[in-house]
Amino acid sequence: MPKLSGHITVVAVGKMKRSLWLEAQQEYAKRLARYTSFKLIEVKDSVGKGFPDETAKEREGKLLLKAAASSHRRILLSPDGVQMDSHQFASYLRKMVVKYGRLAFLVGGPIGFSDAVIQQSEDKISLSALTFPHELARVMLLEQLYRAATILNKERYHK
Repeated sequence: MPKLSGHITVVAVGKMKRSLWLEAQQEYAKRLARYTSFKLIEVKDSVGKGFPDETAKEREGKLLLKAAASSHRRILLSPDGVQMDSHQFASYLRKMVVKYGRLAFLVGGPIGFSDAVIQQSEDKISLSALTFPHELARVMLLEQLYRAATILNKERYHK
C-alpha cells in the first residue's frame, strides 16, 4: 500500500472524555497510520479551570504551538477557513506533504485559538460552515485525513 511521504500531526486541545468520540478517534487514527507517519497530541485545556477566557486561550495557544514546533506547516481548523470537498482536500494534503513534509493540524478548544496561534499558522481550513463540538470536529478531521489517503491511493472507501 503506497504511503503519504512526510509526517502528519494532529494537535488538539483537551482529552476526549466520552467513549463514543474516543473510540471513533482511535479507529481513524489507526486507519490513518497505515498510510502515513501520524501522531495525535492532546494538550491540556484551560477553559473552566478558573482562568478568564483570554488567559485560557493564551495558555492553550502556547501548548498548541509547542506541540507543533517540529512541523513545517501549521494548519488551523476554523469555521472561517477554506472549505474543500474530499477530493480537493486530498489534493491539498498531497501538495502540502510533498512541499513541507511535516504538517500539524491544530484543533482548538471551545473558545478557539489565541492570536499567537492564528498568526503563526500558515493555513486555515474549515470542515463545514456549521458549528460542531470540538470532539466531533477532531473525529471528522481524522476521518477526512483517512478519506484523503484512500482517495490518493485510489481505494473504494471514499465512494
